[in-house]
Amino acid sequence: MKPIKYLVAGALMLSISTSSMAQTSALQQEIDAITQTVTAANGDVKATKDAVKLFLKSYKKNPEALAGLGRAYMAAHNFTEATKYAEMARKVGKNVAAGYILQGDIYAVQDDGGNAATWYQQATMFDPQDATGYVKYAKVYQKIDPKGAVEMLEKLHQVKPDYPYEAAAGYMYSQNNKLKTAMEWYDKVPNVKALDDYILYDYLSTAYSLEQYEKALQLAQAGMQKNPEFASFAKMAYFSCNKLEKYTEAVNYAQNYFAKEKAENIRPADYLYYGDALKGAGRLDEAVAQYQKVIELDNTKTEILKSLSEIYLQKKQYDRALELQTQYIDAIGSEASYKDYETIADIYIDQSENVAESEKNKALAGADLAYATIADKFDYAKEYAVYKRANIHHQMNTDIKAGAAKPYYEEFIALVENKADKSASDLRKLGVCYNYLAVYYIQNDQTAKAKEFAKKLQELQPDNDTAKQILAL
Repeated sequence: MKPIKYLVAGALMLSISTSSMAQTSALQQEIDAITQTVTAANGDVKATKDAVKLFLKSYKKNPEALAGLGRAYMAAHNFTEATKYAEMARKVGKNVAAGYILQGDIYAVQDDGGNAATWYQQATMFDPQDATGYVKYAKVYQKIDPKGAVEMLEKLHQVKPDYPYEAAAGYMYSQNNKLKTAMEWYDKVPNVKALDDYILYDYLSTAYSLEQYEKALQLAQAGMQKNPEFASFAKMAYFSCNKLEKYTEAVNYAQNYFAKEKAENIRPADYLYYGDALKGAGRLDEAVAQYQKVIELDNTKTEILKSLSEIYLQKKQYDRALELQTQYIDAIGSEASYKDYETIADIYIDQSENVAESEKNKALAGADLAYATIADKFDYAKEYAVYKRANIHHQMNTDIKAGAAKPYYEEFIALVENKADKSASDLRKLGVCYNYLAVYYIQNDQTAKAKEFAKKLQELQPDNDTAKQILAL
């Protein structure tokens, strides 16, 4: 049974059984109360003796109640006592699944998948109308015998045609990280609103993980209609809307979530995604407030620095945007890519387009320095960075005769011209370089050099007028 030792840890996730759902609220309250007593005492038999005696006075002939008591001891890791009540439950309710399921769960939490499956199977034999045994058996066996697991669920469908066995199969595969297979089963469910909340939530989470964001949003909306108080449906709705760039909707769903979720359940990622929604909706100051909450809760969330930088860029507060992007790069260290440095260049370029003419070149010089860093640090991006530097220097001084961009166009040619596998983009950029240099040399009365580059330009672009004019001199 060793091959399935590690497969059963999640078997107890399916804690809502058909039998437990059938219990009266009064009985459930009694079970909850005795569970609190037993777990508070860490399963100590002497400490719980009086409370258990009182509980048994009312429920010693009730297999559901006895299984609930045993489950309390199981939660406290007193497996001897848990087994005792599992046996009592089976004795007074031979044809009730509760005692068999509890016994299977006791083995499951001890990583004994073989015995767990045996007891789950017995539950299906003695109480064929209870779905829990089928589902838990299938989950235990899914990885080593997927066909047998599905056959068990199909058997469940035969005895309970109305039971959503497709959803049970989806949940089973999802819990074992077979997400694509899980979705295939989930998508067969005829009525998603009939699913238990935790199954529906798993369905939409699976869709989200597979980047099926429209599907996840639809499922989240169905969940909100089914159970408006289950806040996590609203959370997944705004997470999905963010991915779909439906930011105004995302903000509305996020507000719904925060209005309903308990403060202790809110995580840094919840504020992060709310901040993203607000930023996308153009509500920048509110977005900053949410990002600050993330930093207060978890200062390791370095991506917040990048998000804040983007906001200050939108607000045209360039110094702050540059400061935060630089902090982000410093924080991630060797994980920084050339794109992270290019963001620095983008901020300077945006600044150059929104300052007085006398300040433009200062901003462009900052962008040039960022691309110089890229060329130095990332050999795979060097050609790209050098070409960008050439264009920036031409912007800084558009007088071609002065040749401000000349060294960078020449460097790009040296890097690319002799490549055997030049791309269409390479050829287009080479054309720009040849054109610039041809004009530079003709304006500086160096006709022979001008013709040299004009010839190269004509080879790439036979109809280029500049090349024709220079070669005709």
